Amino acid sequence: MKPAAIAAFLLATSAAAAGAAAPTFKSDPCSLLTGKEVESVQKEKVASAKASEPSRDRFAVSQCFYTLPTFSESVSLEVTRHRPGASDSPRDQWKQMFARAMEKASEREQEEEREAGEATQRARETAAKPRPVSGLGDEAYWVGTSLGGGLYVLKGDAYVRLSVGGPDPENVKVEKLTKLARPLLRRL
Repeated sequence: MKPAAIAAFLLATSAAAAGAAAPTFKSDPCSLLTGKEVESVQKEKVASAKASEPSRDRFAVSQCFYTLPTFSESVSLEVTRHRPGASDSPRDQWKQMFARAMEKASEREQEEEREAGEATQRARETAAKPRPVSGLGDEAYWVGTSLGGGLYVLKGDAYVRLSVGGPDPENVKVEKLTKLARPLLRRL
């Protein structure tokens, strides 16, 4: 075999081996949503998309901030994954976060019902309690109020948090984030 053929063979087999070992999740969180997808929901072109990886002890976390011309309409994405070699699981963390949130909301509801009028109590319950969102990933919840919050979606051993700014009512924000989560989850 000629040296050029041997080199080409080695290059091809090493590239194939590297491709087989590559994870399915792209490490760039900004690759999970396209500018067109964000634009279709927010009705503005993405001015910039900036990735970051905050330091977290237990998990591998990646973030992307999609800046829009109207800054308050910008979109934020955070992906929490298993850190290679770590024993902690994002799925276990998810269970703890939402089980604890539901328990605390229930305890708080009981206490507040004793202390507050029913109308005031219902408003607090709605704002404090994670609400299930159907049809996304393994499980999904909206957490927040009309002023701010996020859509949390669990898929496999990773979860994402999406949030969107702007003056839209809570139900519109949930609808927009659900629309963004669908293509994102296919790429996760």
